[in-house]
Amino acid sequence: MMKEKVCLVTGGTSGVGRSIAVGCAREGATVVIVGSDQTRADAAARGMREVTGNRQIEALQADLSVMDSVRALAEKFKTRYRQLHVLSLNAATLTLNRRTTADGYESMFATNYLSHFFITNLLLDLLRRSAPSRVIAVSGLPGSLVRVQLDMDDLMLKNRFSALKATARAALAKALFIFELARRTEGSGVTANTFHPGLVRSGLPNRLPWYLKLPAQVAMTLFPTESDTGVFLATSPEVEGLTGRIFVGRKPADFRPAYDAEGVAARLWESSARLVGIA
Repeated sequence: MMKEKVCLVTGGTSGVGRSIAVGCAREGATVVIVGSDQTRADAAARGMREVTGNRQIEALQADLSVMDSVRALAEKFKTRYRQLHVLSLNAATLTLNRRTTADGYESMFATNYLSHFFITNLLLDLLRRSAPSRVIAVSGLPGSLVRVQLDMDDLMLKNRFSALKATARAALAKALFIFELARRTEGSGVTANTFHPGLVRSGLPNRLPWYLKLPAQVAMTLFPTESDTGVFLATSPEVEGLTGRIFVGRKPADFRPAYDAEGVAARLWESSARLVGIA
């Protein structure tokens, strides 16, 4: 089903990203995973090759908090691959205190959202040429996301930062980006959807302070290792042509915030384009 397809998966060394990468590989696709550490990413790719029997799994390194690294990742991918059929956006970071990246951006906004906006735009021509192709992105439960609002004048949360607020806003930004991407690519053969992954074991607790890391890691052992919805969106012919939706448990769900989501998404796109220098 996925033979001769090429998939690029951010956050592919663990959690939802790994689950999607393995799911695509089992279907016969060529899979490229992205990790922040080359040694760990190579080890993850080797493990996936052993588990799936698919030898066409490669690892690329990028620091997704830094936009120059994102650009380098896109260029490296384009030199090695002439097609891209599935772009899966899963990478995320978690910090309790506000941190800024080398570009001066708040780290969770940069890693969890802005890097994915940027890599998608850098690879959009390739996605168009490879159509039918898909962009899928982890966001969150629509019932939770509709209660979040972006402050377009303070996207980096310089005022009243909290980890919970930063995480929620980055998730909402990614969802709104996907909706706007679907609108902009309508009729091109490129589809864009976002999804709630469910409870999936991940490496995010490793970034917490020691007093929170241990209980979080213990809790993670109770979670499954696979995201059924993510793998479904990446591989299933059932969603061919379906775009601009948010999925929960393999089914499209309603996303109806009280504000003008389409207008906010368009403003977010323009602001993001300026931040990464493609406006």
